[in-house]
Amino acid sequence: MVVLISMFAAAPLSVAAQQSDAARALVQKVQDLMRSDTSITRYTMRIETPEWQRSVQLDAWDDRASKRFFIRILKPRKDQDTKWLKNGDNLWMYLPKLERDIRIPPSMILSSWMGSDFTNDDLVKMESMVEDYTHHITSRTDDHIVIESIPRPEAAVVWGKIVHTIRPDGIPLSDDYYDEHGRHIRHLAFDRVRKLGGRMIPSRWTMRPLGRADKQTVMLLERIQFDVPIEDSVFTRANLRRRGR
Repeated sequence: MVVLISMFAAAPLSVAAQQSDAARALVQKVQDLMRSDTSITRYTMRIETPEWQRSVQLDAWDDRASKRFFIRILKPRKDQDTKWLKNGDNLWMYLPKLERDIRIPPSMILSSWMGSDFTNDDLVKMESMVEDYTHHITSRTDDHIVIESIPRPEAAVVWGKIVHTIRPDGIPLSDDYYDEHGRHIRHLAFDRVRKLGGRMIPSRWTMRPLGRADKQTVMLLERIQFDVPIEDSVFTRANLRRRGR
């Protein structure tokens, strides 16, 4: 009898563990699809409000395996050669007019990036989603799966919860971000799936802050190369001051 009770008691735990593993695998699948181990990407970012619009073109070198990336602003002219370097948890910004780089302190981690609805934290924590959160499937249909990601107690993250809506083939549909009090802060939608870098991926990402329905930031992927070798010299502070990259 004790054996039977133990078996029945363990069954729900086993099912929950399997569901957690499946949710984690799906989140990992999205990361692998959208980023790969390395990539070089050109983006156009549009910041849109009823009063004004701003467009920024940039190139990004991403080395996910080593937790580092490098960004160079191409347009507009007044921001040209502004650069960003992430290495581990450190983030630097280079200001060409001042000819100096500055380290972004933790107090500015939630500050707007380039005036957009993305933040410095989005740059610093882009590769930590799988490891810093526990993942659970909350609903499933034939065309999408909803996964709730809760931060681990020891994880240094700013969000209290992130809810992902993903197609069964691993293509993301949306991410919803909640603060530690459960308030819905922003919504990120993915659409315009097309072939880039040999893969079918969303080419438009639209970030909307929930407190400002009339404001949004649209990130357009123009071109991307996956799994390309990138020289270590790209991810150095010396490269921040180098002209052309």
